[in-house]
Amino acid sequence: MVAQSLDQAYAIVDFQTSRSGRDIAQTLQSHLARQDVTVAVRNQAVARIPRAPGRFTLVDPAAPGGFGLEGPTTRAPAGWLRPVRAAVCDGASWRADVAPRRPGRLEQRYTLCLFPYRDGRRRGHQLDIYAATVFHGDQGAVAPPLDAETPETFMRGAVQAIEHLTRVRGVWIEHRKADRDRPFTQGDDALSAQTQ
Repeated sequence: MVAQSLDQAYAIVDFQTSRSGRDIAQTLQSHLARQDVTVAVRNQAVARIPRAPGRFTLVDPAAPGGFGLEGPTTRAPAGWLRPVRAAVCDGASWRADVAPRRPGRLEQRYTLCLFPYRDGRRRGHQLDIYAATVFHGDQGAVAPPLDAETPETFMRGAVQAIEHLTRVRGVWIEHRKADRDRPFTQGDDALSAQTQ
């Protein structure tokens, strides 16, 4: 059975705080434990904290050099299936891969990466969240479950958990909403122009 992606979204949120990455990671893990999902967590040692936070990249394992979200020349038309991409979090101090507890034909998967940074007095963490709606099986009409949490809701919940811990408002650096979270007037062409 082939897995293909129907939709994707991401957010990059910055938190300037002196709280440790361990505290933030524990807060995120507690937040995820309250969801109806399975979580695979990896704490990764960072030899030296960089001056600027890292950033996740997307890899299409089936394509040579297939990095990044679709642009105007590489994306599939709206509603078409695409290969599932994997998020790579090189330089992150913490990573979590989130999947539904009960897999189905249509699944929402997430990857969260926490990147520390320190530049003089300015220090903090950047949270990158990648969401993919994954479809399993033969092509055919499929509707998302009505009770499923949208990527937008999931991302905001993770950000609010950190904001509650740090007492610092997260700054949304980049934000690409999933198709079902966008106004219908904002098509793929308008969106791809924003992500270039």
